[in-house]
Amino acid sequence: MPVPVPATQTPAPRRLLRDVVYDKMFAAIIDGTLELGERLNDDELVNWLGVSRTPVREAIAKLADQALVDIEANRYTRVIQPTYDEFVDTLQTGYDVWSLVVRRGVPALSSAQKKEVGTILANRSKAFASHKQEDIDALVRMNDIFLEASASSSLSRLWAATGPRILLLVRRTSALGMYPWEPAVTFTDALRKAVEAGDGSTAGDLVSGQTATFGDYFDEVRANGLFPTNPVRH
Repeated sequence: MPVPVPATQTPAPRRLLRDVVYDKMFAAIIDGTLELGERLNDDELVNWLGVSRTPVREAIAKLADQALVDIEANRYTRVIQPTYDEFVDTLQTGYDVWSLVVRRGVPALSSAQKKEVGTILANRSKAFASHKQEDIDALVRMNDIFLEASASSSLSRLWAATGPRILLLVRRTSALGMYPWEPAVTFTDALRKAVEAGDGSTAGDLVSGQTATFGDYFDEVRANGLFPTNPVRH
């Protein structure tokens, strides 16, 4: 006979294999297991992930939609390798998009959502004060809360095509110790207060103005050479 299931237990949703593969590839790109500019070979990925070619190609297509992977038909599939100018443009444009998300979402947050976001931002500030990388899962969760509160499918689509690329580029620089730690603490503390007050206008202004404090950070990244100053030829 079948094993009894308690009436209050909700079966866990079954995840599609392509989503599992995407999560693994996304994490590998973010943490540097797959390097910037690294070519992606289907057979190698199939062997590494232990799946068929189809979910691998589906995952790569999603990563390409998020501008984390470049695909040139009949030539190559590779992790992006942005130039320095593309790095700066990605952050400036990305923060502008992020400002729209918080401007719309913050005023609509419930009390429980404000409390959760406040905790995430407090932990984020502590990490930055210690020159440590923030918790990626917590960051993603926070922005999911903002997007849920905004109730805007357009913003959700826009952020889906923007947020992952910002995360990748910032994560790569901060892993090397390059990040505007002190300005980030000031910004995060101010954002937490705006969230607590439900002040979307102030929150949006804080986010959109954040890259104006990145001068030293941008100079450090440029000097490091992580992102080439000239287009990469293939």
